[in-house]
Amino acid sequence: MSSAIIYARYSPRRYADDCESVEAQFDFCSEYCDKNNFPVSARLSDKALSGSDEDRPALWQAIELLKRGDVLVVYKLDRLARSVYLSDIIERAVKKKGASIISVSGEGTWNDSDEDWLVRKILQTLAEYERKVTAARTKAAMLRHQANGRRMSKHPPFGWTNDPADPARLIEEAAEQTVIHRIRELKRQRMSLRAICRRLKDEGFTCRGNGFNHVTVGRILDRG
Repeated sequence: MSSAIIYARYSPRRYADDCESVEAQFDFCSEYCDKNNFPVSARLSDKALSGSDEDRPALWQAIELLKRGDVLVVYKLDRLARSVYLSDIIERAVKKKGASIISVSGEGTWNDSDEDWLVRKILQTLAEYERKVTAARTKAAMLRHQANGRRMSKHPPFGWTNDPADPARLIEEAAEQTVIHRIRELKRQRMSLRAICRRLKDEGFTCRGNGFNHVTVGRILDRG
């Protein structure tokens, strides 16, 4: 007899996916399985992990537990992935097991007709687009708050330090702000990120931790 494995996930950023809690997802999926006579053999969840993350232990454990004829049940398809590439990988892995995927929100079927395939790709593309828009909005909000001096993380970003008078706010760190200005000057000269790192080292500028690298410089420039 076919059985169901329920999988749930929520994002690390509060409200980022606008989704139900893991517990609520389990409730919706369990109710669907009861109505459709699918005995539930396992309930697995990944908490505080993005739909674009490939490294989700519970997801791959759920797929590994599937047997031929089983169903992997999710509240919505974007609980599985918010990436078209990752969605394809998951779909292939489930099909290889001889199993299928069911979304209890009714987002199309998981058959192999051209129409069903098209519906899935549209939904997966929209989920990826929504993830990218959410990430852009979150980044913009964080940059705006940081520019207004609000502390947004445990460690202040490069160029800033904690305000001794108010731990919830940031103030500029003079020496690091000098480095930021120099990085911008070098970028305006059309230097590559790695070339900027070498120039900073030659000029005696220092960075927190293990020194400057192209990733660190890129992040500083992205903050504007």
